[in-house]
Amino acid sequence: METVSKSEKKRRAKNVELMVLELVGLPEKDIALLPCDQFLKDDIREAKTLKAGSRKRQIKYIAKTLRKNPVDELYDFLQERKGSQLKNKRDFHELERMRDAVLNEAVAAYDKSREKSVEWEPNWSSKTIEQLNSKFPGIDSSSLRKSAWQFARSRKPAFSREIFRILKAAHERIQLQEKREKHNGI
Repeated sequence: METVSKSEKKRRAKNVELMVLELVGLPEKDIALLPCDQFLKDDIREAKTLKAGSRKRQIKYIAKTLRKNPVDELYDFLQERKGSQLKNKRDFHELERMRDAVLNEAVAAYDKSREKSVEWEPNWSSKTIEQLNSKFPGIDSSSLRKSAWQFARSRKPAFSREIFRILKAAHERIQLQEKREKHNGI
């Protein structure tokens, strides 16, 4: 599940670049409140003063720097201050990637069982689902496993959507829990 394609890496890099573009567009008072180090704030302020190509290069430089660090706080800040949808889009694409990883593993396991003429059981063993279990404690892994099993056998999109729904619900539970902890000061 943790292998990321070259295209996915490019998409993630582009998302960070879009976030930097929004950061550069913030007013000075918001830049002062950014949850990052002073060095980054100075780079963002510098990008605001530049024109055309030099501004573009500065934005790419800041994005390259940010890709090496966690950026969740910056996404949250933009979402709170500007109503930015970048974090939601990023999370949506990550959930799609997880769903596809589950489906690909299920299809591969189904094909392998057909090659060996062995009955493939609904409670099949999945490394990807085990990883999701650790990422999203409390996820309904039996429903996830069964939906993947049904998708692999029938290729009906309804089962793919069900997997996405399960993943999204687990993700939303984690986000809600994090918000509660942040609100309660834990």
